[in-house]
Amino acid sequence: MLRTSERGSLKRCEFAWDLGFNRKLKPLSEAPALRFGSLVHKALAAWYIPGVKRGTHPAKAFKQAYDADIQRNNELFGMHLEEEERWVNAEELGIAMLENYVDEYGTDPNYEVLVTEMPFQVVVPHPVTGEPWFMYTGVLDGVWKHRRKREMWIPEHKTTAGIHKKLSYLQMDDQAGSYWSFGLEYLVQNGMLKTHKDLNGILYNFLRKSLPDERPSKFVNGVRVYVNKDGSVSQRQPSPYFLRLPIFRDEHDRQETIRRAMVEYARIEQFRAGTLEITKNSGMFTCPMCSYRDACELHETGHDFEAMIRDSTQAWEPYEEHEIYDGR
Repeated sequence: MLRTSERGSLKRCEFAWDLGFNRKLKPLSEAPALRFGSLVHKALAAWYIPGVKRGTHPAKAFKQAYDADIQRNNELFGMHLEEEERWVNAEELGIAMLENYVDEYGTDPNYEVLVTEMPFQVVVPHPVTGEPWFMYTGVLDGVWKHRRKREMWIPEHKTTAGIHKKLSYLQMDDQAGSYWSFGLEYLVQNGMLKTHKDLNGILYNFLRKSLPDERPSKFVNGVRVYVNKDGSVSQRQPSPYFLRLPIFRDEHDRQETIRRAMVEYARIEQFRAGTLEITKNSGMFTCPMCSYRDACELHETGHDFEAMIRDSTQAWEPYEEHEIYDGR
């Protein structure tokens, strides 16, 4: 089987991929950002249930998921708010964010939810033999249909430290690419869409990790603005808390994603067969946030890194259904 998170791990660092997906080891406790993102996903899944009505308020669902996480991990964790330069408890932050989210979007009455948190699997044939080669798998955050425009979208929920203007990379993002290719194929194969052209694109749903502004606000031309005591619009507005960004793709995008996934799976087969040597991609963009950094440093200096791995990791199944470990 193959999923986007494994492809991403392989491209970031082969050594980390070997530990996480080949030897199937993960940290005893997930990094705060991963844990927080997973909890927000669970909360939004409880809110966006199939149909036009919404389910459990996401702030309440987050609290329930957070309590279960604390019981499982037996430790509190916080989040760093970059703009405010301070740490806050993850429970406080998640509840405040999701209450603010519902204040912003309400019940999203324009959308009918067809599915939420839907696992998908698509057989990929070998390019030479045509025989089944591997199964591409993942989890769609959902499928939404705009009730007035009749548009169909796959939402992709993202928690982020800051919503930046430079988001052009999303046009080539592997996560969206896998939804647009393999996820879309699954929807067509299972009769949820008639053709590949019935899907309009991926709707990125960004939520900034920040406590909401406590000042009163109002909507002007569909945009929330914060106001002064006299009701006038303040010149000091916070950075955006939320952003919904549509990403459009075409058939060539689909085929390019499929081609790239096949190339990467062929490399994985070579690594597992021992015909291709595993190396490291060390650097400022990979090492600082790596879950295996301590063990990697011991390996680099010729010390007993296997003992560190035994003490700091646990076994896991990367392809267990509904498993969320993508740092979304």
